[in-house]
Amino acid sequence: MLTLDGEPIVMKSMRISASMQFQDKDNSGQTSSTSSSEQGEKAKELDVSGLVPFKDEKTLSRLFELADAKGDGGKRHIYRVGSLLAKSVKVRQAKFAGRITASEQEGLLAWQVQFTLREHNSVPEKREQRLPKAAATVGQGTAKCYPGENRQQRGSV
Repeated sequence: MLTLDGEPIVMKSMRISASMQFQDKDNSGQTSSTSSSEQGEKAKELDVSGLVPFKDEKTLSRLFELADAKGDGGKRHIYRVGSLLAKSVKVRQAKFAGRITASEQEGLLAWQVQFTLREHNSVPEKREQRLPKAAATVGQGTAKCYPGENRQQRGSV
C-alpha cells in the first residue's frame, strides 16, 4: 500500500523498491589504484510500479495529476509518503522525479504504470544543514608607513 498526502494509490500487483546512491569520484588517474573520494549521500528513491485496469481510468488520470501538481513557487508538490518500505528506510517526504510512464498491457487489459518518488529534505541533507558554517575570514592589510611619517599624515596628502 502507498499513500501520498493520505490519498491511497491503488494499483494491482504493486511493487515498491527503495534505492540510495553513494556519490564518489575516481582518484586513480591513469593508474590501477582503486582509491576514490566520497562526495556524499544522495536522496533515497522509491521506484513504484503496478497495474491499473482499463476500467479504472480515473486512477490513471489521478496519478498523472498528482505527478504534475505544483506547489509554492511553481515547483513540484512535495508529498507526505505512507508506505511500510518508506517508513522502514525513513522516507517521510518525496516528490515525483524523472518520469511517470503508462504502457498498455493488452493481454491483461491494464496499463503498466511506473514512476519514481525522490526523497525531499533527506536525513543527510538535514545533517549537512545543521553543520556550522565556516565564517569567511577577511585579511587585514596595513598601510605602509615610511620613516618619519605616521598614519594620519599619510591619509591627508
